Amino acid sequence: MRGARLCLIAIAAATLLLPAASAVAADGPALTLVATPTTIRAGSTTLVTAHIGMPGAELQLSRKAAGEADFTPLRTQVTDSSGSVTWAPAPSRTTTYRVEFAGDAQWPPATAEVTVSVRPRLTLTATDMVYKGERVIFRVRVGPAHPQAAVVLEMWGGDAWAPVRTLTLGADSRARFVRRADSTGRFAFRVRMAADAEHAAGASAVERVTVRPPNPYRVPLSLARIVVVDKSQYRLYFFSHGREVRSFPCVIGRPSLPTPTGHFRIYARGMNPGGPYGARIMSYHSPYAIHGTNEPGLFKRFPRNFSHGCTRLLNADAIWLYGRCPIGTRVWNVP
Repeated sequence: MRGARLCLIAIAAATLLLPAASAVAADGPALTLVATPTTIRAGSTTLVTAHIGMPGAELQLSRKAAGEADFTPLRTQVTDSSGSVTWAPAPSRTTTYRVEFAGDAQWPPATAEVTVSVRPRLTLTATDMVYKGERVIFRVRVGPAHPQAAVVLEMWGGDAWAPVRTLTLGADSRARFVRRADSTGRFAFRVRMAADAEHAAGASAVERVTVRPPNPYRVPLSLARIVVVDKSQYRLYFFSHGREVRSFPCVIGRPSLPTPTGHFRIYARGMNPGGPYGARIMSYHSPYAIHGTNEPGLFKRFPRNFSHGCTRLLNADAIWLYGRCPIGTRVWNVP
């Protein structure tokens, strides 16, 4: 009798275990699909990782881009020892990825999906430096192609972006806009594009424009250094990107041996030439040069037309200028 009871207990225990094993098989393996990042710019890659917790499982990756009706198979891959597999697609428009496990003798089929949002590539270029009153030219390019689409040029207002102009892209997905600089300072711009059926909303990198107050000489803003000798003022100016850095009193040529007027470049330099050339010399148009002096008393007079045509500076000023004017530096002598 006791043996019969033990047998019944063993059968009952076995019966309790069977539904649990059956339930695990019915649920199937836990299949997940994750994209990192989930939003990218067109042309960039994202990492799409599937995990099923089964080493050696065969997984099929498919894709359905925005505007497509069906999924397109891409590739089949076997999971690694951790039960994972990773792909690195570079979608050009918003795309949903699906991973599928076909099932086997133990597990039923399983699927998982993830959507990667794609922003368009917006490129903004602008004239980086102008004088007040001059034109700033903005150029926009968008990819993938969006002919006739609208983009908004925006300017940073200190606490938010403010619209400047809505531009319509041409057949080549480009646009151009010209704006006159009406105030000085440093300004930040970008272009923004709203979301559409194939792409998420996007914005360009920030482009900065510097607007400088004009100077009387309109020296090229592109130049990191330029020397201007204003003969009417008996003064030498050093400019960098249109900004006056320093100015010095100077002596110029006497009426019978005038300092030449025009645009030149420094072609030779020397240290401590001595005598009337003082501490430094920078030759720009033979036989004329910018140099120091051994007669500092001349700088107390006005007008200062005493040299043989060269531009004389106090020695300390000539040393300062020499350190910033390599060969090739432009020299403008203006009336």
